[in-house]
Amino acid sequence: MEAISSIIWNDDFWLPEGFTWKDLDLEMTPGGIRHPQFSDLYYVPIIALVLLLIRIIFERFIALPFCVYLGITNTTSKYEQNAICEKVFKEVTANPNKEHIDGLIKQLGWSQGRVQRWFRKRRKANQLPLLKKATESCWRCVFYFWLFCFGGYTILPTDWFYDTRQWMIGYIREQDFNNYMRSYYLMELGFYFSLLFSQFIDAKRKDFWQMFIHHIVTIALIFSSFAISHCRIGVVIMFIHDASDFWLEGAKVFNYAKIQKVCDGLFVMFALTFFITRWVYYPFWVLDCMIFISWNTIGAYMSYYYFSTLLIVLQILHFYWGGLIVHMVYKLLTQGKVDRDTRSEDESSGDETPTQPTTSAAVNKKKK
Repeated sequence: MEAISSIIWNDDFWLPEGFTWKDLDLEMTPGGIRHPQFSDLYYVPIIALVLLLIRIIFERFIALPFCVYLGITNTTSKYEQNAICEKVFKEVTANPNKEHIDGLIKQLGWSQGRVQRWFRKRRKANQLPLLKKATESCWRCVFYFWLFCFGGYTILPTDWFYDTRQWMIGYIREQDFNNYMRSYYLMELGFYFSLLFSQFIDAKRKDFWQMFIHHIVTIALIFSSFAISHCRIGVVIMFIHDASDFWLEGAKVFNYAKIQKVCDGLFVMFALTFFITRWVYYPFWVLDCMIFISWNTIGAYMSYYYFSTLLIVLQILHFYWGGLIVHMVYKLLTQGKVDRDTRSEDESSGDETPTQPTTSAAVNKKKK
């Protein structure tokens, strides 16, 4: 195990020339500079489990009454029992094309409208309860907002936040990792681990795998930057991502409640913060710092390419989600509404709203 560990955590790969893991061994140097410690990461699974427990309590005793107060209710859809249609629905498709419909018309002697109505009602009956989706969004909204506030309290008062060169200057030997930064890191890691696992039981969406990749990349970035003390740029990345997510989840809740003006306002705030933080600040400040300032200040080393690649993957996801937002905003401006979200859930769950960056503020039916 020791041999494997020495290969995985090779100094030459992870650290710039002139640095070894011994430079990070001391939690606090004689000069008072604090460093992140691997032992801190032992708390992450515990934090993730605690957050899952808090989530259950929050959704049951706070989010559920709030959603009911807003007028969100579960609806049921009754449909005619038919073994042939049921088999097609479960084994072939929940959205039959013209060929499927024509075949069913011949088999059943039904009209086209009757077949289409059956599948529409069957899809609706298969939807996840609306209150479940609403309480999930409530939880994510509240916790993203908490992370955003804590992140702002942690980094906005600092001098280095406003000068990207200071994210790299004094790397390891002069950059202090205070207790607020440590707490922020551990909360983010615990939360994203909880999202990674709960994603398999939450309302499933068409962008399930994009979100799964997003969570994996995010966890890898947070963990790696913590491990090698690249913590200034790390907390900035976490902070700007937290800045838009709670607007999105809030818009979903009010969309479920059909309180459209509030939903529209929250969606506009979400779209603005998303584009400012992820299409402007992230590429022109964060990527610029990691790719160019780091190269000129610290020099090239193997994990430099690793971090740069992960950050670029994250930016590709930002462009993907941003493109969907642009499409939805265009439809909102030209049509006054968006009838169906391009990132809706799988038909098996029947939802018509997005998860991450795309909830339509003007969607008629639907829902981070």
